[in-house]
Amino acid sequence: MGRNVFSGIVLIVALMSTGNKSSAQHAIPADAGSWWLTPHRLLQTNLREIDATMDVDQYVREVKEFGANIVLFNVGGIVANYPTELEYHWRNTFMKGDLVGETLKKLHDAGIKMIGRFDFSKINQEYAANHPEWLYVSEKGEHVNYNGQVHTCVMGGYQQDYLLEVLKEALTRYPLDGVFFNMIGFPQVDYSRNFHGICQCKNCKESFKNFCGLDIPRHNGDPQTLRRHQEWKGIQVDRQFGRVRDLIKSIRSDIVICTYTVDHIDVIRKESGAPLGEETWDDMERAQWTLLTTENKQLANASVHFYQMTFRHSAAAPYLHSRRLWQQMVNGAWLDFYCIGPLQQLEDRAGIGTISRIYQFHAANERWLLYTESAADVGLVCHDGDDYWGWIQILSENHIPFDLVSFRHSDLRRYKALIVPESGGVRANDARALNAYVKGGGKLLLSGRIPDALTCLGQPALKRTWPLRHSMYVRIRPEDKEKLDVRGLKDFDLVQLRGDFHEYEPGSGTRQMLRLIHDVMYGPPEKCYYNSVSDIPGLLVREYGDGMAASFPFQIGAMYREWGNLGHSMLAVGTLDNLLETGRRLKIVSSPLVEATHRQDPQERFEWIALYNHSGRLENSFHPPIPIDDIQINLKTLRPIRRVTSLIDCKELTQASKLSTETQIVLPKLGVFEIILVEYTR
Repeated sequence: MGRNVFSGIVLIVALMSTGNKSSAQHAIPADAGSWWLTPHRLLQTNLREIDATMDVDQYVREVKEFGANIVLFNVGGIVANYPTELEYHWRNTFMKGDLVGETLKKLHDAGIKMIGRFDFSKINQEYAANHPEWLYVSEKGEHVNYNGQVHTCVMGGYQQDYLLEVLKEALTRYPLDGVFFNMIGFPQVDYSRNFHGICQCKNCKESFKNFCGLDIPRHNGDPQTLRRHQEWKGIQVDRQFGRVRDLIKSIRSDIVICTYTVDHIDVIRKESGAPLGEETWDDMERAQWTLLTTENKQLANASVHFYQMTFRHSAAAPYLHSRRLWQQMVNGAWLDFYCIGPLQQLEDRAGIGTISRIYQFHAANERWLLYTESAADVGLVCHDGDDYWGWIQILSENHIPFDLVSFRHSDLRRYKALIVPESGGVRANDARALNAYVKGGGKLLLSGRIPDALTCLGQPALKRTWPLRHSMYVRIRPEDKEKLDVRGLKDFDLVQLRGDFHEYEPGSGTRQMLRLIHDVMYGPPEKCYYNSVSDIPGLLVREYGDGMAASFPFQIGAMYREWGNLGHSMLAVGTLDNLLETGRRLKIVSSPLVEATHRQDPQERFEWIALYNHSGRLENSFHPPIPIDDIQINLKTLRPIRRVTSLIDCKELTQASKLSTETQIVLPKLGVFEIILVEYTR
């Protein structure tokens, strides 16, 4: 799942924090001491040794023209790009002067911040020979030397102590705006994906023995010992980053700390680097989930320029980067693009213009983009698995803006409707929270088994679970179509059913809709028919307090994810909109290939609808999207409108008021992306 993926060969322990507010849903104003909370535009030009000879003036000019306001710049660790005075810090042999010092000054003069990149996972073989106690030891008892760089160990003196000396030197010498750490934790593989196993160095052995009294395991050791080893690793990473943070913040409190973990840092780094792209909505999901579950932190999710590590100089498709960056931007995260070497040295520049246009768009529209909160009416409870991703697809294709929510981090009451995928996994306390939500006027839609502690559906009794069979269906009767009120359902009398179906005896006051068809013969065409439709309901609906709850006793999202049958999608949306009468503020009429995001100013001075055109993808290639004409937007307005503007071409759009509180906006043409700005009178 997107929110749990950490790219590359970095293996880390992510220690989740316990924040209570969602920066994906709520605007967080950043003061001078927490400037990183405001969405920024980061460009990582991961420098090679030979780039020390680059034209620094051109570098700064290209960064500014690109639209970035922060660069991630190699400072030290494996290679020092400044004249270090430390004995065991390898100075770049291609460097003539002070690359970091010269570049940093010119970037700051141009109003651009610099985050210094450090990598302490390896050390030059000349230094490694003098300090074997600093090094990682494989399960074969060997050090790992990869092209002259030898793997170090978290528990060795280099990462425990010398790392602090390097940071102290760099941060007291240069006014860096931030620090980024690459390749953290306890990696067990090298760049060629060779597996070397759990570190067997003396420091690790002694520390682990003191921790639990056990000998450090091999990767295929006793499961209980391996679990204790995972616990021990988490403690060591946490302890090390605590020490590192204390040092950095003692030098200057506004230095941002960024890496691939959560605790003791300010900006969480992740990467989108799958060669042919991730899930279509993975970057949206990753941004929302990260910002939902972490307090006072931001997300920098890098769109990786190249296909994979073995092809670092060959770029992935431009419109793959476009999609990734767009989803990060409109969900309140940083823009982040990562390439090898400065832009002046790139040998595959095909996507730079496409990527830069998003950066420049963000820069030109900071007034509207930096401090917003979600305006979505629908909350989707975070989960994992096919049902969850199927619901994301259903909502996205039907232009229903939604927030990812959790029982732990979200105020459920702000949403008109909540959707709970794979609802059988809901805990008793969370089920009681859902009861209160519905009683207070909320609209609840479940998919899967009904939790025992959920009373808002009348506590129906589970009679049996129909398991996966060759062939089952759900009948859509005429009276069901009338209540669901979805035009396209006229062509569907049934939809296929694959997976568990839970048969319930409905409680009092429960409406029963749809019907299970389970008596289906399977075999040659002559024998493929059914003899009867059961009375077993496929949708339960019940009013409770001031609200209403509905449940599909099967995972309808998983059905759609597997088969893409529009019947499942229409059943889901018809239930959400018409049976539950959600009364969404925003409705869009357009192609399912248009993704929509809805955000607003916390003071309600304006709101905007962001649109992205997904039409350019074909199999594993991404092409310029085909323009989509005449997108119709129906919006229940907050108050009288001052004007409606396209932020792409800065032109006002026509609007037709259907009611005093509702307006209809038409976007004549959607290219790659658009934001429609609605400004209100003061």
